[in-house]
Amino acid sequence: MKKVWIFSGIPASGKTTTAKEFAKKFPKAAVISRDDLQDQIVSGNVRPNALPKEEACFQTDMNIRNQCALAQSYLQHGFIPICDDVVGENQLAIYKELLKNNQIHLVTLNPHLDLAKKRDKQRNNESRFYFQQNQIKRGELLQNLVLTVSNQGLWIDNSTISVEETVDYILKNVEKCIV
Repeated sequence: MKKVWIFSGIPASGKTTTAKEFAKKFPKAAVISRDDLQDQIVSGNVRPNALPKEEACFQTDMNIRNQCALAQSYLQHGFIPICDDVVGENQLAIYKELLKNNQIHLVTLNPHLDLAKKRDKQRNNESRFYFQQNQIKRGELLQNLVLTVSNQGLWIDNSTISVEETVDYILKNVEKCIV
């Protein structure tokens, strides 16, 4: 069975950085970022949890489906796909349905919220999530969303360990990642 990886966590938890470092451990691997897919929408882009809510939900669902389609394409060509997303119970159900003929591995990075906020301040303005005060509340809401899958996959508090240590820990605990 072919493997698909999903790296989850709140914004600024280190998903993209860790996923890219993890991908380097394989001869052929690709990181598929839902944020990057979202950013391809030039006109009418509605970010997750934004308004109008119906459109935000539609675009979130569409982008997960696009991630899964890309993952299938990469699998067909011998690459290990690594999806990068904020995954809650509903999102995970979509991944499981669309990738059901593959072994899905879920890794959730779970640093302290204050550390994620600090990391976010170091980003450029376009990438910031907590840039505005009202976004802090959204960060807490997303943390609760991620907690809906707290009993699935591998959870890592990466507050005090390096990216390399995080990747090593994942590789030593592959079986715990399976969902």
